[in-house]
Amino acid sequence: MESPTVKTPTTTNSNTTKDSKPKVRRVRATSNRSDSGAKDKTIKIKLTTKDSTNGHQPTMSGSEDEDEPEPATEEHLILRLPKGPMCDKLHEYVKKREIPDDVKLHFKGIRRGYFYMDGKKYDTTLVDLPTIIESQKTLDNKQFYKIADICQMLVVDDGSSKEEPQPLQHRSTDPYTFDHGITPPLKHVRRRRFRQKLSKRAIEEVEREVERLLEVDATAEDVQYEVFDNREMEMESDAATQDIDIDSESESDEDLAAAIDRDLEELEEEDREDDNEDEDEDEDESDEDEDEDETGNTGEIEQKKQEIAEIKQAIQRKQADLLTAPNAMLKKRFEGTVETLKKELALKEAYLAEMSKSEMNNKQQ
Repeated sequence: MESPTVKTPTTTNSNTTKDSKPKVRRVRATSNRSDSGAKDKTIKIKLTTKDSTNGHQPTMSGSEDEDEPEPATEEHLILRLPKGPMCDKLHEYVKKREIPDDVKLHFKGIRRGYFYMDGKKYDTTLVDLPTIIESQKTLDNKQFYKIADICQMLVVDDGSSKEEPQPLQHRSTDPYTFDHGITPPLKHVRRRRFRQKLSKRAIEEVEREVERLLEVDATAEDVQYEVFDNREMEMESDAATQDIDIDSESESDEDLAAAIDRDLEELEEEDREDDNEDEDEDEDESDEDEDEDETGNTGEIEQKKQEIAEIKQAIQRKQADLLTAPNAMLKKRFEGTVETLKKELALKEAYLAEMSKSEMNNKQQ
């Protein structure tokens, strides 16, 4: 007699989700009990799965987001071409806003690439600029909008451009670091305006020397302080540096102070002489005013002309002294004297013009 087919239900764990495990249906094969040789039981397994979404909508992190394009980013760089017909032709293309298809760039690495134009291929190098340049655009030639910061330049090499040879101490170790700016005043700007980093060895040597000096100072029995003022030396001009040998050991601060005192005394004497001359001139003018009716203004005019000539000669002498002044203090003093003499000269010339005019009127009457 055949045994009935028994279907065992699939059991699921309540702690797991319904769609985490497939259903398994096990079926017993029929067998004849009267048969003395019982056959092995065969098991048939049927796997069924449910929809993995389980009725939920796809999230933003699904495959749909992977198909969306990334947001566009805009980066600017400077394209530097060698001077010549190629550069002029590209300028014309840019002005007309008609770039042909044969003008293109191709990078074979992060820094190296090729520039194609007129069927020719040129090597390019992407270098880092020493400064950051703002890129701006305008729509009405009145308002400008900043759109990017430029810090790199793509240099096109046609094989004919030759750079000036630089000393070994001025050459950059990084081939992708550009030493110059994009304008002539910024030539060698990286070396001239950026402070060089000190090596660790130099810093350690300075620290050891400072510690040694502090130890020697602590063991000293008598300490004397001497203060040097370098402001006057910094204010000296190139002409002064030619006249004074700073490296000479024979000169000292006392000699310089004595020379300054002598020059100041000479200037004071000259000022006193000028004051005496002015007083004499005033007295002469008063005397001439008293005798003006008898002698006229002819002698006074000649005297004023002579005084004007003397003042002009004094101005020339002071200007010559100003050019050869050894320090800033004397220069300032000479400049003040020249300005005073020029003002006095202007007054005397104006007075002479009035006197000449009045004399002409008297003659006409």
